[in-house]
Amino acid sequence: MADAVIRAERLTKRYGSARGVDDLSFEVLAGEVLGFLGPNGAGKTTTIRLLLDLIRPTAGSIEVFGLDTRRRSREIRRRIGYLPGDLRLYERLTAGEHLRYFASLRGLAGTGDGETIARRLELELDRPVRALSKGNRQKVGVLLALFHRPELLVLDEPTAGLDPLVQQVVYALLRERVDGGGTVFLSSHVLAEVQEVADRVAAVREGRLALVDS
Repeated sequence: MADAVIRAERLTKRYGSARGVDDLSFEVLAGEVLGFLGPNGAGKTTTIRLLLDLIRPTAGSIEVFGLDTRRRSREIRRRIGYLPGDLRLYERLTAGEHLRYFASLRGLAGTGDGETIARRLELELDRPVRALSKGNRQKVGVLLALFHRPELLVLDEPTAGLDPLVQQVVYALLRERVDGGGTVFLSSHVLAEVQEVADRVAAVREGRLALVDS
């Protein structure tokens, strides 16, 4: 049986009297795509923020690569590619400048798979972000999540704003990352997207886990 790349146990986050997530327990196994499915407001983004140690749990725990997310967050993040649902980019920089900047932050000598991925997405690297459409901005986000061949991809609504043909390219890129030894945690409210790419699905509703199944 594959090792667990992500393991959440009774994970709970409350915002005062408001609910975030409540008593979530699940695993994401090495080499799989887990679709994290639920309507908007179900707690998917809260779970991702807990996973990345952007917020701290009220109760319970979450481990990534067997490491505690609170104590080893910097080490964990080095091994992750992340695409947030509320993607923010530097408006004056081009896609290529973003790529080189993030490659430098990660200590890479070059830009990894960046230029190849950009070609497959038909993304122009020399145009400033402020001149890009919503779909092309999303392509930049996909590029920055994938270019360094991360061991774990954490994706929040990855194909939002992309046309169907580009969505298929993204799904192919995810499958290739898994075939290359990666694991994918994909959050979405779109059932068709999860059906397209996921091996298993964890469904959340009102902050609680409703099911985990193939």
